[in-house]
Amino acid sequence: MLLSQADCKLLLDCIQELHSFRSQSSLLDWLLESALPRLIPSDWLSYHDVDLRNPQKTVSIVTDKARPALAPLLPRFTEVVHQHPLVIDQMQADDFPVKKISDFLTEEAYQKLELHQDVYRHVGVEYQIAVPIKSTADHIATFALSRQQCDYTERDRAILEMLRPHLVIAFNNPVLAAESKIVLEGAMIALDELCSATIIVDRTNRILYHTGLGLQWIGATYPGVLPERISGWLRSGDSAASTETTLQSDACQIRIRAAPTSSPELLLLVLTQEKDSQSLAFTPDLGLTKREFEVANWIRQGKATADIATLIGVSPRTVHKHVQHIYKKLGVATRAGLVSYLYAVTPNRLSGK
Repeated sequence: MLLSQADCKLLLDCIQELHSFRSQSSLLDWLLESALPRLIPSDWLSYHDVDLRNPQKTVSIVTDKARPALAPLLPRFTEVVHQHPLVIDQMQADDFPVKKISDFLTEEAYQKLELHQDVYRHVGVEYQIAVPIKSTADHIATFALSRQQCDYTERDRAILEMLRPHLVIAFNNPVLAAESKIVLEGAMIALDELCSATIIVDRTNRILYHTGLGLQWIGATYPGVLPERISGWLRSGDSAASTETTLQSDACQIRIRAAPTSSPELLLLVLTQEKDSQSLAFTPDLGLTKREFEVANWIRQGKATADIATLIGVSPRTVHKHVQHIYKKLGVATRAGLVSYLYAVTPNRLSGK
């Protein structure tokens, strides 16, 4: 089926905007209320996430135009959805192309179904075309476009078939984004636990991304460029022969390691505060109890929560509570911030232990 130039432009414009969404709810609203109606004129549209094993968990979202009429019928829809010829086809097929009800049933046979008698008849669904985006043995997700007066054409099917793979990707994007966010947050917590930070730079040593207190440690601004000492080290080639160097900041000594990334245009700098084996002498003017000061000092030396719990003979949960109290009293939010604070306010109080 050859599409007209106007159809192709509509489709390409839709695909371009489709991949910009990072929220499934906003994506659904846009598709049902704006994008799909422009592509395929319909009386109303809906999205159904059907749990075939637990029909009561089925989620149906319809356009504002159809909501008042369909909402009271949704409980009955979940009871008879298994009769839907398009649902039956999705359950049985290895793939799930765009299909119409009329591909499987005559108008007379369709109108005899309880699905039609109890639900679709009341909202004017005489013709329907479905765009599945997920299909497993017990779970189906699909868009349904519905009309009362005339069936969908092969032009409509062709447009929706070309759009379908992009819909699948677009619906996966929010999930992948959420998973990536969790992974990134976990990595940043781990870096903070180890009093470490990262900086990503391009070939001109321009800073593109950073975590933790990395910029503060090296005295850089963001967005900006690396300090000359680090830039010079990278330009000299020493970073290839020896991937580590050290830098004395106002707060502490920083070990810097250069590591390649998956892109030859980018370089990862891993920054770690040098651990100090000496303890700070207790000082009451910080406002911490002796136990809180002890916990803060172990954090300063790079100990993890579990290690601190073993060293002072309490549970990790108790250590966590101490840490929260320390953060609140000192006005810091992370382990790296706490370490920098201690270096700044207690420069000459090493106990010599």
